[in-house]
Amino acid sequence: MTAPQTAPRHEAALLGLEVLRFVCAVSVLLWHYQHFFVFGAAHVAGFTPAQQPLYGPLKPFYEAGWLGVQTFWCLSGFIFFWKYAQPVAQGQVSAARFAWLRFSRLYPLHLVTLLAVLPGLFWYRHTNGVDFVYSHNDWPHFLLQLGLASDWPGRNEWSFNGPIWSISVEVLVYGLFFALCRLGLTRLWQVLAVIGVAGAVYASKRTEHPIVLCVFFFYLGALTQLGHAWLATQSAALRRTLLVLATVALAAGTALLWAGRLKPMFYAALLSPVAIWLLLATVQPASKRVQATLETLGHTTYASYLLHFPVQLTLMAAATAGGFSWPVQEAWFLLAFLGGVFTLAALSYRRLEVPAQAWLRRFSPR
Repeated sequence: MTAPQTAPRHEAALLGLEVLRFVCAVSVLLWHYQHFFVFGAAHVAGFTPAQQPLYGPLKPFYEAGWLGVQTFWCLSGFIFFWKYAQPVAQGQVSAARFAWLRFSRLYPLHLVTLLAVLPGLFWYRHTNGVDFVYSHNDWPHFLLQLGLASDWPGRNEWSFNGPIWSISVEVLVYGLFFALCRLGLTRLWQVLAVIGVAGAVYASKRTEHPIVLCVFFFYLGALTQLGHAWLATQSAALRRTLLVLATVALAAGTALLWAGRLKPMFYAALLSPVAIWLLLATVQPASKRVQATLETLGHTTYASYLLHFPVQLTLMAAATAGGFSWPVQEAWFLLAFLGGVFTLAALSYRRLEVPAQAWLRRFSPR
């Protein structure tokens, strides 16, 4: 799950992106709720997804919530193309400044959550003799995590605060994005070419490195941004027609997915741009209070993504050390977990992420 740059407060027309970011964050947390049914790195005997609370209404998230990561990549592509593509292409943003902006946004919370995992990891290992969920917890993998490079080797050896893997891959795509923009490759056909190449590599299965999918979805977000900008210049009647068609396409894709005739990854490729367009068109509240609420929800997404595993690890280490079990099959425990994580995330944004980012950007290259 990634952390795209949030739109400035005056861009109320982009608040639909904050809604989608929050939905993606909830999706990933529900997908990882199964960690509460794990001992060591394996599910407890007899586990089925249906044992999780409120399984009926939440089944899509429990079964395929991992797709929130791909949608996050698409959101990042939209935001980065909107915010940085032309300034970078015109030489207004240097490579050093671009890198520092991303570092100041991502690294402080990453470092804090990486260190926060360590006590729980040692506690759980001391009690149980094994590690919890992620097993590659050694010095080489710690150094990779420390450098925000945990998945650069592309071996799927998840370690320590495992969810950081998607952000480490996205960091590589930031570099590709900057290079292509500096070369002036920001036109529609060029974006389509990047999507086509990434899609062909993925389909051919020549490599399992996650950067391939990240590039595909990131530039799918770029394509969505170009389409959104084009739609803004068209008549209201045409915009309504295309949005209706997009809604029909999304409904048809959902039906095919439930019928088992559409792979989840293809569904994500359909869902992400369509969801972005629909939410941008419909989520435009006039109320300042509603705008502020949606912004707050969006601000919690990066922290919730990095905080939820340390919270789970601490809870499970305490349970195994104390010889008791949490009522993880109860709906109230699920709601308490989600509420607790997002409350911590809101505090993290205000008390850690914003101050650390502001301090680091005092030293930003100009």
